[in-house]
Amino acid sequence: MSCSYEWDLNKLYTSLDSKEYKKDKEEVKSLIQKEISLAENFKKESIEEYLKCEERLSVLLTLMFSYSSLKTSTNVNDMESYGEMASLQMILQDGVKAEVAFNHFLKDIDIDDLVKDNDFLKNYKYLLQKAKEKSLHMLSEKEEVLYSKLRMVSSDGWSDLQSKLTSNLSIKVEGFKEAMPLSSVRGLAYDKDPIVRKNAYLAELDAYQSIKDAVAMGLNNIKREANIMCSLRGYNSILDMALKKNHMKKETLDAMIEAIKEELPKFREYFKAKGKALGHKNGLPFYDLFAPMGNLTKTYTYEEAESEVLDVYKSFSNHLYEMGYKAFHEGWIDALPHEGKVGGAFCSGITPIGESRVLTNFTGQMSDIQTLAHELGHAYHNEVLKDSLPLNQDYPMQLAETASILCQTLMSKKLIEETKDRLEKLTVVENSLQEDTQCVVDILSRYLFENMVANEDVSKPLSASDMCEFMIKAQKESYGDGLDSNYLHPYMWLCKSHYYSASNGFYNWPYAFGLLYAKGLYAKYMENKDEFVKNYDQMLKNTCIMDAEDVALSMGIDITKKEFWISSLKTIEEDIELFKELLK
Repeated sequence: MSCSYEWDLNKLYTSLDSKEYKKDKEEVKSLIQKEISLAENFKKESIEEYLKCEERLSVLLTLMFSYSSLKTSTNVNDMESYGEMASLQMILQDGVKAEVAFNHFLKDIDIDDLVKDNDFLKNYKYLLQKAKEKSLHMLSEKEEVLYSKLRMVSSDGWSDLQSKLTSNLSIKVEGFKEAMPLSSVRGLAYDKDPIVRKNAYLAELDAYQSIKDAVAMGLNNIKREANIMCSLRGYNSILDMALKKNHMKKETLDAMIEAIKEELPKFREYFKAKGKALGHKNGLPFYDLFAPMGNLTKTYTYEEAESEVLDVYKSFSNHLYEMGYKAFHEGWIDALPHEGKVGGAFCSGITPIGESRVLTNFTGQMSDIQTLAHELGHAYHNEVLKDSLPLNQDYPMQLAETASILCQTLMSKKLIEETKDRLEKLTVVENSLQEDTQCVVDILSRYLFENMVANEDVSKPLSASDMCEFMIKAQKESYGDGLDSNYLHPYMWLCKSHYYSASNGFYNWPYAFGLLYAKGLYAKYMENKDEFVKNYDQMLKNTCIMDAEDVALSMGIDITKKEFWISSLKTIEEDIELFKELLK
């Protein structure tokens, strides 16, 4: 069977007008009304009934949202699907009241006693415990419903403003006839021409002058709202709220950050070595962070990419290989770029049908093979969870990259080993280091920056110049002499959407966690492959039903200790040493 180039959505629905879709939408409305009725007089006996409604809603909404969002990702002009997603969101607003009532009811419930004689509830003990913990930080039912509505015109509105202003920013770069959107200008950081890279960087910084004050006001108000809500809910800080949301201890985060800071000198060696190779004397200027190196000209057909990915999957386990084969041959992947398709890559899990859908923009580059290995790693995580109960299939953000980065690491190591030409190997190693150092060093700078902003007095508005000052300070602390201090990026706060959410504060450290946890797992895998593979699938299942520390302990890892994170960082440092050797 030949591999397919487009995904198949017919296993979800044939159209939004199909009788199956309309029937499911009516069932969603009915289930939400049933939950609202339960919420009006919650009793212990109502909990099982409520969770069964939630189970069914989870299945239906996964199918329905997946169908519309996947359609819009391959056709950004599909306004019907956009409208349908907005319609579903409005329907779900009605269910907020029931969710709040459910969580409030759990506040005074002994969860151990509740599940003791009920097998159904016993399977959801972890979920119920977390819901009870959340209830301790909830406002009254009326206040929660009111805030969910007001947030759409407050922090959500400011977030939309940042997105709109940056998306509509038109930038003229010296040497180009036509003005370009911000995404295209930032993409020039990967151009082979050093003059193009520098001109794009200078034009980008200059373009921000016209929108910096409005976006700074947005970020300032989002963080002030988040601080106010944290205080009202009884959290110690935005970071405290983020850690509880991600089911992780501050002790673990501190151990990881401490390890990163301790190993920064080695990462700065990489930046300085790259800067020197590119002809710079004072470290690497920010505009050359993503400068391509080496001389890799080889391109791959999609069939060759499939062979590479499946070979490395086969070396890991039959289960991983079999899932990968199905993905390539049974319409799981939309592979090729075309007009109207979104850029980048992602994986969407559709566990009700036991499958995933993966989007890539394959052009034949070696990096495209790594992207396929990465996104299909997400699909494997979903594969392992397909038989779990519907409400035991969600995992926190920092554990979401576990399977994907492990698969990408396996692929990267294979490609480095197979590439014999020095300059071609340099390209492969350097591409890997670009991504790793972004997830470690640049993420550290973002974490430090957000700490500075979040810890400011909520009564004191921060200006664009304040934001820039904080960002420069954070970059100097993270990159040190690895970067040329004359060419930093003071506006990284403006162009990164991750800062612009009141409910998702500190949307930065999970990236570093995800990378380093997976790198640590890879080191564990290399110690004893058979033992690792035997326990791996259960560990992935545990990401939904255990705190992060317990998930790691199931693999014999203590993530509260700095030593684990140091060992993970050492796997990246091996590539740094290889990079320096290849430059000689």
